[in-house]
This record gives sequence, C-alpha cells and structure tokens, in this order.
Amino acid sequence: MESNSQIVEAIGDKRLESIRIRTPRGEETRPATSVFLFIGAAPQTDWLPHPIMRDSNGFVLSGRDIRVEGKLPSIWREDREPYLLETSMPGIFVAGDVRHGSIKRAASAVGEGSIAVQFMHQYLAQY
Repeated sequence: MESNSQIVEAIGDKRLESIRIRTPRGEETRPATSVFLFIGAAPQTDWLPHPIMRDSNGFVLSGRDIRVEGKLPSIWREDREPYLLETSMPGIFVAGDVRHGSIKRAASAVGEGSIAVQFMHQYLAQY
C-alpha cells in the first residue's frame, strides 16, 4: 500500500478478508488477512544539532555506522572507537526506533535503552 493511502474500511465476517483504501487514484478494495500500522515511523530528528549524523531518512547513526568511507567524522575527538549506541557526538547515545538499523520493536527499544545507560556509565567514568 502506498504511504499516501488511507484505510477507509476493514471488511470480513469472522476475520479480516479485505480492506477498502483511498488512494490518489480513488477508492479500491484489496484482499487482506492482516494489517500492520506503523505510527510515527518517520524519525522526526530535524531538531537535533547538525553534528549528530543521520542517514538519508533522518534516522540517527551510531557506533560504527558513523564512519564515512571508513573514517570517523572530524567531530570525533576521542582516542577510542564509538560505543555501539553512541552518536557522532561523543557522550550522546541513541536507542529505539529513531536509531538507524533498529528493528522497530518496543522490547528492543527498552533493551537498547538499558545498554545505552551502561555505555553512559563507561563514558562518564573516563572523566
């Protein structure tokens, strides 16, 4: 289904059999046995400072994904590799759906958050 389509109706007696959608070409009915909604799938990261690197879709890069052509960005001033969930700004960490490469699941986001806390402790222990 196109991203600019809307579900107008779910059709079926005892289970989902089809959906009626509104598209730029008009309304159509399509067979369907399940529907997955991705609410907030756009990362909404425009407010982040420019040095925090993002991919072309706005998802935040972290860990080895911040390398460009094999090199760490010029803002990286640490004498170590970035931690797994550390962004291009040392000491700033990312977790959950907004992270480039995340699997977009709540349980994974919670796990990443707890890992990010561990990395924050490691980062702060340096100072």
